[in-house]
Formats: sequence, C-alpha cells, structure tokens
Amino acid sequence: MRHITIETLIDYVEGLSSDAEKSDIEAHLVSCLDCTEIKQELQSLVLQLRQDTFFEPPVGLVQWGINLFQPVVRRAPGGLPKFIASLVFDTFEQPMFAGMRRVGTPPRQLLFRAGEIDIDVKIESMEANNRISLVGQVLPSATKFFENAPVKLESHGIVRYSTKTNVIGEFSFDEVPKDTYHLSVDLPEGEITLFCVHRGNS
Repeated sequence: MRHITIETLIDYVEGLSSDAEKSDIEAHLVSCLDCTEIKQELQSLVLQLRQDTFFEPPVGLVQWGINLFQPVVRRAPGGLPKFIASLVFDTFEQPMFAGMRRVGTPPRQLLFRAGEIDIDVKIESMEANNRISLVGQVLPSATKFFENAPVKLESHGIVRYSTKTNVIGEFSFDEVPKDTYHLSVDLPEGEITLFCVHRGNS
C-alpha cells in the first residue's frame, strides 16, 4: 500500500484539497495508522504555528522562503529559525528497469533539500530483527562540511536517538527499531527537520 505524501497531507490539513482528493485521502486514512499519525502531527504543528505570535518575520525573509519552497516553521524568542526540508528524490518512487531482478530488499535512498543544504539518507531494513540502519550526510553548497552538528531521530514527539556528524558531515543510526521517525539536524543557520524519514514498519 502506497502512503500519502507529506505535501498531500499538508494540503489536506490546511483545507486545500479538492473534494475528490479529500475523499481519497479520508478513505486511505481509515485503514492506514501511519498516515493517520502523521496527519495528527501535522495538525498539531499547524495549530502551534497559528498560535505562535512571538514575532512577525520580515517581508524579505518570507519571500525568500516562498522562493525556495521552504517554509520557515517558527522562531522562538532569541532562537534560530526552523525549516522543513523537502523530499526531492526517493528510490521507492523510481520504477525498476524492465527485466531487472531484485535479490532481497534494497536500501532506500532519499534526498532532502532545505535552501542550499542537501541531506542524503540511506535506510537499510533488517527483516530478521525488525530494525533499520540509517546513514546520511549533510551536504552544504559551500565546500565546508558541517562537523559535530547534532542529529536527532524523533518518534511520537520524543527524541529517541541522537548523534553528531563527522568531519565530512556524515552520521549514522545503527539497528534502531522500526517506527515512524522524523530526523532533525541542528546547524548554525537553524534546525532542519526531515518529516517521515521512515514510516512505521515499512
């Protein structure tokens, strides 16, 4: 069963879906606990954003975010901005070439983008013990890598695992239980969140 994309769920939560799309989404949510959980988290996030009156962002900053298709989520008083990274590539969305054979479950490769920073993620599923290994790399547009940047795996609103990037911006989480995870990276520019870097038992 193919899950609903984050972009589609955001449109649904904000009431931007057409009647036909809304009907399809609601039918899927009835039988998919993973997507229902993500929808609830997005609803909570949207509610928090609407209630956040700490600051009024400059017009130029808002336009910069629109141009990059990267919304500024919120800024706490005196804090750094938070960004939601966009998924720009997913091997699950790429069909195999005709005639290709597959042995076992291949690693899943994802590429997220937030402004001029890319985050490359590879997830390998271990069916024998119902766990995954997740490795990634933070790739800035400049030549300097982000070393010692905190990286966190969060599920159900709680940070479950944390690590830091190495000298070339790489990080890894080895053999963590399958769950719905969001991943965040703390950089000097702000916190970047990768929503649903892994979903449930998929």
